[in-house]
Amino acid sequence: MSSQAPKSSRPSKPPNQSPPTSRSSASSLSSHLAMVELKQRILTALSKLADRDTHQIAIDDLEKIIQSISPEAIPMLLNCLYDSSADPKPAVKKESLRLLTVVCASHSDSTSTHLTKIIAHIIRRVKDSDSGVKDSCRDAIGALSAQYLKGDSSGGGDNGGLGSVVALFVKPLFEAMGEQNKGVQSGAALCMAKMVECAASPPIMAFQKLCPRICKLLNNPNFLAKASLLPVVSNLSQVGAIGQQSLENLLPSIHELLGSTDWATRKAAADALSALALHSSNFITDGGASTFAVLEACRFDKHIEEFR
Repeated sequence: MSSQAPKSSRPSKPPNQSPPTSRSSASSLSSHLAMVELKQRILTALSKLADRDTHQIAIDDLEKIIQSISPEAIPMLLNCLYDSSADPKPAVKKESLRLLTVVCASHSDSTSTHLTKIIAHIIRRVKDSDSGVKDSCRDAIGALSAQYLKGDSSGGGDNGGLGSVVALFVKPLFEAMGEQNKGVQSGAALCMAKMVECAASPPIMAFQKLCPRICKLLNNPNFLAKASLLPVVSNLSQVGAIGQQSLENLLPSIHELLGSTDWATRKAAADALSALALHSSNFITDGGASTFAVLEACRFDKHIEEFR
């Protein structure tokens, strides 16, 4: 009888098992397609903002997307909102600016690294000729200030190092105020006033550093939006961010503006003096007498009469 050699017992390859590289490629392709689909949903919703009949539906869709979006898709969403805020229609611009703050509020950890670009983008929109868009910029800056300018009061006058966050706001705002356009200067100044007003935990030391630059602008004949900048002084005073030296420098400028030919500037100057009188402990001793003398000279101005 002939003997047969035993069969080799090599392990057989499991059926239908894809190599790891293939699985990774398929997963990557699936993620890419999902991102493309999500972007299309966002763009479709943004396009509906321009139509009055679909405006609210679009807002609802976009807010749902924002609430459910993954951290990886945040940059793509932000870029879509940047683009739509340059849309020709004011309604689209205004809503896109507001939605930027909604994204930040819903995904604060994921958006913190994008804050510099978000703030700079909002401030660029103050160049828009539509007053409603400028108002939306101001409100957006206020919302971001309330969210990011809050900290631990045990960190001293700077509230745990919030000075670096303040710089993200004030650098582009002062740059905008340097443009030779009254509308842009005014929009940036009103944004700064809103930033100070809405800060949840005002970083006093960082805010105090604003005073010398504000004083220079008030004395600069090329700065045309003094009526919009004076509310910054009022708001800084209310949070206790105007020290004795700053008060001494600001008062002569404000006194001079009480004699401006522009009634809005005169009224803003009177409002600033009122805030300083209420909130600055040094006002009476350092500037009371001179202020009373200036007010007496303006006693027939109905815009100043209330303060007197």
